[in-house]
Amino acid sequence: MRVGLAALLVLLSGGLSACGTTGSPLPYTAGPRAAAPAPSPASAPAGPAAAAPGAQCVPRRSEQPLEALTLPGAHAQRVAEIEERRVLRVGVVAEARPFASMNWHTGVPEGFEIELARAIARAIFGDPSRVEIHAVDTRDREKALAEDDVDVVIGTMTMTCERKEKVNFSGVYFEASFTLLVSRNSGLSTVADLSGRRVCSSQGSTSIGKILNLPGFPDDRPEPVPVSRVGSADCLAALQRGEVDAVASDDTILAGMEQQDPTVRVLGREAFAGASAAELATLDEPYGMAVARTDLGLTGPAAEARRKADSDLVAFLNRMLLDMFTDGRWQQLYADFLSDVPSIQARLPTERQPHWPDGQIGQVGQAG
Repeated sequence: MRVGLAALLVLLSGGLSACGTTGSPLPYTAGPRAAAPAPSPASAPAGPAAAAPGAQCVPRRSEQPLEALTLPGAHAQRVAEIEERRVLRVGVVAEARPFASMNWHTGVPEGFEIELARAIARAIFGDPSRVEIHAVDTRDREKALAEDDVDVVIGTMTMTCERKEKVNFSGVYFEASFTLLVSRNSGLSTVADLSGRRVCSSQGSTSIGKILNLPGFPDDRPEPVPVSRVGSADCLAALQRGEVDAVASDDTILAGMEQQDPTVRVLGREAFAGASAAELATLDEPYGMAVARTDLGLTGPAAEARRKADSDLVAFLNRMLLDMFTDGRWQQLYADFLSDVPSIQARLPTERQPHWPDGQIGQVGQAG
């Protein structure tokens, strides 16, 4: 699956010079990498801005899947709009190896999420190659959807109630977890060791707010100092230069960094020693595919019609995902891209949600 991806890597934000990913190790241009600005403390870190979610919000909850995938020519409104355009536009965070990154040996992007994008194209067109891969920064995922630059974002995007004020999510397609990356020779092994130290996270990520609420962190110690960078790869570069002491992100993203740089290591759950089960649950980072909410700003029948169209698109995506869970394709993607990363476990989302995608965590079971 890694070879022969007929996809166009389209960089957003008006070209390479304006794209934040040019500040990461992924060399989208042939010239030398521009020097990143010195890190600055994020004294008031902010995650995705949005109004407070309703009391009934369940982050992992999504639309029930269609009974079966519709055929080309018989799709509901938003899927039909993509079909009419003859190409699916998917936003990915292209520095998130092994989920999405550029393979410079083949000249094409690859990863777990790239293959999910191809699976959507196959479901819509019957042709997995009819997809454009757009590289987006973590902070610009919602913007890319709102401005209709992409149809779907599959970009290590954690489902939260705040984000649901701006986007709709598919059901969970991967269960990640928040953790930390440190230098191997740093002597840092627990969250308590980070007292007063600089911890970097990417702008627009859920990790920023978690730095000041680390499970198991002693109440009588000075808190870590949050540092904000455009992307997680920029945080890694800051760690390598000694400008920060740790990187905070999802275990999936940090594991990819550890694979590329033997001088760093990912801290395991033992780093949060002393945390309660409820505190450890806050480390969960359930990934969902995001699509724009086209009902925003509308009222009455127009808003209802757009909500119906949005729901139909999500139900289509959920049918495709559920089919992948049950026919072995999800497991094959894990084997292709994640099996050589020991810290990332092969755990189907339906193992945590017996009635996926209702959002309710329970015992191991089958999706309904």
